[in-house]
Amino acid sequence: MVYTDDLMSKTDEQLAAKLRGGDRRAGDLLMIRHQRLVARAVCEVISDLTAVQDLIQEAFLKAFRKIHLYDPNMGRFTLWLTTIARNETINHLRRVKRSRLVLTEEMAPLEEPSPLDRPSQQVSKRETWGRILTELRAMREPDRAILQARMLESKPFNEIARRLGQPVDTVKSIYYRAAAVLRERIGGVAPA
Repeated sequence: MVYTDDLMSKTDEQLAAKLRGGDRRAGDLLMIRHQRLVARAVCEVISDLTAVQDLIQEAFLKAFRKIHLYDPNMGRFTLWLTTIARNETINHLRRVKRSRLVLTEEMAPLEEPSPLDRPSQQVSKRETWGRILTELRAMREPDRAILQARMLESKPFNEIARRLGQPVDTVKSIYYRAAAVLRERIGGVAPA
């Protein structure tokens, strides 16, 4: 994309005002300028590299959707942007912690019972996965499709969202809610 000298010479606050007015080039330029800053803000909170790229993108998307809330009189644009990035990352960690479906060794979906397991352990693994699959089949769409893609196929959220034609945030919300319901139904730890 070609940026004019006029646009390049604008301050972040001026670019934010242009973005608020609908100039997408201003948003693109803000992303180019501050990609590393947002990445640092995210990496200060989380070390999961697979989540970092998604969180950087989510931070910019949220900032651009909420640009009407930015007030230059309250502080620099970069401070506002990094605050959004940190908050999105912390919220991500909370969602993961709150709704993580703990797949213990006893519940590993791709692991067949070992011949070295005691017969009671072999039965327990089969029963547990039998209950999970039964509950999954009983769930409504799109909950079932999202849980299956994430838990059984290990698909990333962005791929599931693309497959279903839904926003990534929507897919994540559905996944975390449905995982908590599934956990309750199979007798796991109650959701926080």
